[in-house]
Amino acid sequence: MSEMSSGGEGSDRRRRADAEENIERIARAAIELLQAEPEAGLEEIAAAAGVSRSTIYRHFGSREELVRVVGQRAREASDANQSDALRPPGELAGGPTPLDVADVLNKVPPHLLGEQIVSEAQRLTGVRSVALYLVDIDGSLLLRLAGSEEFPAELDAPSAVGPEIPREGLGRLRAMIEKQLPGSVMAPLLLRGRALGVLLAVEAPERPLVQLARQAAAALALANVYTDVFDTTRRRKETTPASEIQQNLLPPRIARISGGILAGNVLPGYEIGGDWFDYVENSDGTWIGVADSMGKGTTAAALGGVSLGAFRAKRRVNAQLDAAALAIHHTMLEVAVQGAFVNVVLGRWHGPSSTFSSVTCGHQPPLLITGDGDLIELGCAEHASLGLGHPARRFSIDRRRLDPGERLLLLSDGVLDRATGNGERFGLDGVRAAIAAAVDGAAASTVRALEDAIIAASIDPLEDDATIVVFAPTSP
Repeated sequence: MSEMSSGGEGSDRRRRADAEENIERIARAAIELLQAEPEAGLEEIAAAAGVSRSTIYRHFGSREELVRVVGQRAREASDANQSDALRPPGELAGGPTPLDVADVLNKVPPHLLGEQIVSEAQRLTGVRSVALYLVDIDGSLLLRLAGSEEFPAELDAPSAVGPEIPREGLGRLRAMIEKQLPGSVMAPLLLRGRALGVLLAVEAPERPLVQLARQAAAALALANVYTDVFDTTRRRKETTPASEIQQNLLPPRIARISGGILAGNVLPGYEIGGDWFDYVENSDGTWIGVADSMGKGTTAAALGGVSLGAFRAKRRVNAQLDAAALAIHHTMLEVAVQGAFVNVVLGRWHGPSSTFSSVTCGHQPPLLITGDGDLIELGCAEHASLGLGHPARRFSIDRRRLDPGERLLLLSDGVLDRATGNGERFGLDGVRAAIAAAVDGAAASTVRALEDAIIAASIDPLEDDATIVVFAPTSP
């Protein structure tokens, strides 16, 4: 008799355990599936959970009840995340990737993300000597954001363009680190063809570190919206209000777009603040703009900001280039600054036809770097600066086909008018010499070679922003 009672209790416990396991499996599957497919039916949820539809009905009664239960679970998890502090190393890891970007952004305060990435790297590699570096806004140094202080506070960044390292420059950086820090393994924080920084670990397995670095790059890029910690690390000295506005207007410095690679930057990034460049890839092609606003400091930054706003506003309603130029012109006329103007080159690259269309207003026309390295000034129709002249102006659009091996170069006056040590202008001769000195024909290498040459031209600081944009088409 007692044996029969004992057996019944054991069977009940097993049934309860099986039921709890099924409920948990169904809830997990429903949360994941409904996030991706809100209209998913019970059959799909049952298949994802590996149970029958009748099993779902036995525990939840209806789809509505199941949705209510998993919704409550999601809300409870979200509420818990509001008070989460730094998670213990490894707690955020799961599945085939070492770090879930959405999960870490929910569970880790943004200003502590660097420490969490280091903790995950230590857990995954089994080593304690780990450091996380970001590139400074000058593109000259890697600065330690988090990790072991046995690593230097800064390292040279020989191939960077602004706060990013091009993929083709990682080999040179790796060789430098191997020489300076023997035994260190480097994993770049790659995101869309450029690295935001690197993870370093001593005598660590490379594969898990590389996997973590890729996830960490996306997490840092998203978390940067919510904290100043990463931008604070990237700045080696205080910026002026104007240059801070400028830095926040600039897009990523290196980008893959349909039919080519684009790279650009504005020097010096600390003091002046009137130039901008911008790009975006839409269904009608890739829009590229370079501008140089009147004046310096806050006035120049304000004019640059509103002119960029006009450019983006027209882009987003699928306007033509001449309409975008007219919108900027009208915006400058409306600004309460006497004689306000902005010089621009507005362009659009159409990958399928390998064609670059452009409008040039009071600016250095686009330059073509041929496959042989020659520099040719494109014969574009030049218009007066935007903000000057009659409100009802008209603009002509120039078109040029670009072939693989050629590069398109857009410059602001701050590049050409840079004073050299002998009192002359940097000019097109300086541009030609810098291009010839580039380590290769890549877009990012061309920008970096021009930056280095501009800075080396004189010991005096720049008197005007220097903006450089290079586009290198690839084979269709």
